[in-house]
Amino acid sequence: MIFRLLTRCAIALLALGGLCAAPLVYEGFTPSFPVFANGGFGFNGPWTGSALYGSFTPGEGSLCYSRLQSNPGSISASPMNGAQTVAFAQRNLAAPLGTDNTTVYLSFLIEPSGTLSTQDEYYGIDFGGLFIGKPGMGAMQQYVIETYGGAGQVPSGKSATPGRLALLVVKAHFLPGNDQFTLYVDPTPGQPEPATGVTKADLDVGLVTAVDIWSVTFSSSVTIDEIRIGTTYADVVPASTSILSTLTCIVEGL
Repeated sequence: MIFRLLTRCAIALLALGGLCAAPLVYEGFTPSFPVFANGGFGFNGPWTGSALYGSFTPGEGSLCYSRLQSNPGSISASPMNGAQTVAFAQRNLAAPLGTDNTTVYLSFLIEPSGTLSTQDEYYGIDFGGLFIGKPGMGAMQQYVIETYGGAGQVPSGKSATPGRLALLVVKAHFLPGNDQFTLYVDPTPGQPEPATGVTKADLDVGLVTAVDIWSVTFSSSVTIDEIRIGTTYADVVPASTSILSTLTCIVEGL
């Protein structure tokens, strides 16, 4: 057990170049891998997916969130030819999550760009039937958690603003019957878990076996990066100790 933890920690150190946060799952979309390749760790096999009039494309630059450990690379999806563009990517987990009376945390970076549409436009992550991101109905200008498809939507009160990067973190507490999910938007890396967030407790996702990324757009684009899943909050919001990383974020934000 100790050896496995140390090994995972060593992989995290090599991949992230920082302190040992040791998440269970990590995907930073390293530029040396195309989007449907087998980078990161904690997965079983590569990304697979399909696209209608478009797809996710890899980028060399990483989304840069101040003080958050990050690795070069990201993925983006954009509308094509003024038509609805649907992009989907899925990757199976190495081990299923969701056993009753366990808790995991999931985090990722997301940044919309362009002009938000008033049509059914959404993007984010589907975690076993829980959607996290910008929805296509209801509070369409905010980040939310909802049942995939729009039911039981819980708005965060935080705007999904084009050109503004957001860090989304979900605490998933799996229970007999309905599970409990809490969303935090833009917490500070390296600080304790926030005392409050918004909570959804009307969905039982069962066992989660994969991570799905969705982008359905008409006029806006989206970039997603730094997917982490861990057993503690600190696993998925690790603070960078690199001064260079912090300065790079500041420069890129100018």
